[in-house]
Amino acid sequence: MSWMKPSKLISFRLPLAVCLLTSGLLYCFSFLIEHSFEKISIQHNVSELNSVIDSIERELVYYSPDENRDEFIQNLLLILTGHHRLFVYVIDDTGKIVYRTRGPNLAFAKTQIDFDVIIKNHSTAIWNQDKASYRVAASSVVIENGKKYTTIAAVGRDLYIEFIHRLHDGLGLLIGIACILALIGSFISIYFTQKPINRLIKKIEKINLKSLNYRIPTSLVPIKYVSLVKAFNHMLNRMEDVFQRQRNFTADIAHEMRTPITNLTTQTQIVLSNARSTNEYREILYSNLEEYEKMSQMISDMLFLAQADNRQLVPNLIDIDLHDMITMMCEYFEPLTDEKNIIFNLEGNCSHIQGDKMMLGRAISNILSNAIRYTPENQIITITLSQVSEKRIRIIIANPGKKIDSKHLPHLFDRFYRVDESRHRNGNDSSGTGIGLAIVKSIVETHKGSIYAESDEQSTRFIISLPATI
Repeated sequence: MSWMKPSKLISFRLPLAVCLLTSGLLYCFSFLIEHSFEKISIQHNVSELNSVIDSIERELVYYSPDENRDEFIQNLLLILTGHHRLFVYVIDDTGKIVYRTRGPNLAFAKTQIDFDVIIKNHSTAIWNQDKASYRVAASSVVIENGKKYTTIAAVGRDLYIEFIHRLHDGLGLLIGIACILALIGSFISIYFTQKPINRLIKKIEKINLKSLNYRIPTSLVPIKYVSLVKAFNHMLNRMEDVFQRQRNFTADIAHEMRTPITNLTTQTQIVLSNARSTNEYREILYSNLEEYEKMSQMISDMLFLAQADNRQLVPNLIDIDLHDMITMMCEYFEPLTDEKNIIFNLEGNCSHIQGDKMMLGRAISNILSNAIRYTPENQIITITLSQVSEKRIRIIIANPGKKIDSKHLPHLFDRFYRVDESRHRNGNDSSGTGIGLAIVKSIVETHKGSIYAESDEQSTRFIISLPATI
């Protein structure tokens, strides 16, 4: 069936499996029915034979055939009344026939069946004669005069055998009809079940990069598929967000790279247009070097983020005293804070943590650098360390300044995102590459921590939560 499509192959296999399962169950059911009828029939035949033989033996004891033959025969006829296709053969110990019903000659049965075993075990046997089948039982009784009589009784099995054959044929026909109905019902059920799925497939196949904003309406599908459609729509939301970020990232990095390259090209053209002095060439080369350093830093930052995205950042874990590390950073930034008369205020303390000192230092340094950049003159930047629990610490870096609108807060850690749109992509902006906070987030998450930002009229706060051990 290699020529069949997988979906059609599945649609064929399922009804076939239902058909086989139905036929299997019905076959077991029919087997049980036949076995039950056979068991009931045997019990009925045996019970009938034993009842007739017991009655005849009682008559033999009460009425000796030699002395009261007429009464014995009359009572025997009464016993056999109502028994259909039941035959009796009574003989004495000399082999003389005392009574025999019309029908098969049960004397022939004596040559084919060991009646001594039947009498001893109180059992029955099957005797086939002239295309007819009988169930045979026998018993012996000794009366008062010491004479022994043997009674052989047989009941016809032909009606039972015919009934079983008809039952077998009827159940076989029923199984065949049930299988066909199950097959048809399965195909119909699969068709109506597959119909909304096929509609979904057609709609999904039409979705491409240009239509990622399309969402499948849940009203078009049955209730049982609503959760599936919702999950697919959520996946489209995530995909659209990823592709949108990728497009924005490509556009942003292209624009960010274009600025230094344009500066380098313009300066080089100006230099080549006229002869310059050695000092002028030196100044231009220094200017070009600054642009090269910016590009190098941007490329280095992008490589770092690429490693973080691919989970290739492996922190070199050591024991870190955050209080001492942040104190040293504050001292490092003193030349910048002195220019604006800004003061660092380090409050609280916490236990030592395990982490990569270089990475955590870079993350906190990026936040402090931003805090200095956006803090007005003569203000205080507050850094608070606290022990949230035995296994977790918190760092809060708060700087006074203009409130950041709440709509910007979720995007602060996006690459190349700047709150001040007027300064975004401005070649004269010295505020960095726009991926500093993205690097901060990747470092914090590499250390199994989290970071978020808050802002109000008093200050903007970056809250970092880190585990004491990774």
